[in-house]
Amino acid sequence: MRTHAIQRLLSILVLLAFAAAGCAAKFGAQPTTPTMRKAQKALDEAMAALDVDAQTPGVLLITNAGYGAADGRSSEAYFDLAMQTVGRTPGTRSLLAVVTPANEPLWFALYRAATGKVAFLVLTDGGFTQQIADLSPSVILTPDGWADAANGPLKQRLFSVASISLSWAAGAPWPMLKAAELHDHFCPGLNAGFIVLELLKEELPLADGDSYTFVGAPPFCAMDAFQILEGKTLGKKGSLGVANQLGAGAGFAVGGVQPSLIVLRTNRKKNACDALVLGIDWSKIQTASNVGPDDMNPPGGHANPLFYVSRAKMSWVLAQMTMQDKLDCIVVLKRASGTMELATAVASGAADPYRALP
Repeated sequence: MRTHAIQRLLSILVLLAFAAAGCAAKFGAQPTTPTMRKAQKALDEAMAALDVDAQTPGVLLITNAGYGAADGRSSEAYFDLAMQTVGRTPGTRSLLAVVTPANEPLWFALYRAATGKVAFLVLTDGGFTQQIADLSPSVILTPDGWADAANGPLKQRLFSVASISLSWAAGAPWPMLKAAELHDHFCPGLNAGFIVLELLKEELPLADGDSYTFVGAPPFCAMDAFQILEGKTLGKKGSLGVANQLGAGAGFAVGGVQPSLIVLRTNRKKNACDALVLGIDWSKIQTASNVGPDDMNPPGGHANPLFYVSRAKMSWVLAQMTMQDKLDCIVVLKRASGTMELATAVASGAADPYRALP
């Protein structure tokens, strides 16, 4: 009898636990600190400013909650609070968490595609400061429009918010947007990583026992796409960057397209390695985007709004291009095969991995 009573009590406790979990899932996090209450109020005000509610379609929330800091502590609780308040979730592809330094202040960006408006909220000593900006392509993709939006709290995160918002609205694949979370913005180089992976399905497909290693020479933004989309991190030796100055690699250039990436397909059991040297035809992407080389490298560099406008515009256009048009921008410059010794030589971290290719 006593054993039966204990089992019955345990069953009741399990049911109560499931009920509690269900309530938590339904009602989400509740504000428990003054700053959390301020965050909820600020998000409510942002929704009112954009004239949206939890059911309004075409709304994206971008935040560094879970990475940035609030009240000197980590901010993961604000991620749940934001989902509850704004009604956006990762599951509905309407909520992205950007990786930022742990000491960066907590911020939120609520974007409405139909109007192009964004409400940006950042935590300051006095609470949350709000800025409303126009991210409509006809406005933000101009130097003047960019400069206007940068004249406020959004300035330090404008490229992150604008590039991700525009690409999301243009239909960028969700896996690529997840890569943008790590990279903290959406740019042509990150796009290149996604396109390369599509190319490999035909040019260097994997069979049982095969594995990729990506060697950026020199390293560029695509390396972050490989980390998210293929799990090829630096720590797991799946990707690495080498500060090549186009020594031997320059000899692989075709039609002005310079090499920028070596992809290795290895199979330790078979003691085999196949390599592809790939280049990005940036001139094709620039032509499709109506962005010139001078736009990419304007006078003043990063201080010139055109530096960011050109990159955000190219990413926005890439999000609208067909995959075949994107694939046409990747050039196979060289193929090589050998044993695992070839992979070791290329991925050794030498100054010029291209010299290791036969």
